[in-house]
Amino acid sequence: MKNKKIFWIICIVILIIAFLITAYKVYESKNNLVEMLKIQDTVFVVTNEPVGKSQVIRKLGEIKQKIDRNQVPNTNFESNSLNEGTPIYERKNGDEFPKSVVYKREGKFYIATEVIDRSNYGN
Repeated sequence: MKNKKIFWIICIVILIIAFLITAYKVYESKNNLVEMLKIQDTVFVVTNEPVGKSQVIRKLGEIKQKIDRNQVPNTNFESNSLNEGTPIYERKNGDEFPKSVVYKREGKFYIATEVIDRSNYGN
């Protein structure tokens, strides 16, 4: 009788642990979007790749709205990571594939690269 109780307690503990792990994985995947911004009807990934001032051509504008981290920007000058007021610049050769722009964070310039939809490749 005592062994049956221990067996059921162990089973319940294993089920609780499995449930908690599954719930955490679902939560993590839902909130695991990359940092993005939308400029000129194009969504860009914030790469944190530094770039020199020589790559900056002209200011395009500033981030007008910071949205939730788990959302994809759908309006120009909107970002799920960059703060409102973050300046966005046209990048030298930024119209080449993939497109890119420059953003300024803490006095330094960084590249944001166009999001490429690969869902139709290989079909």
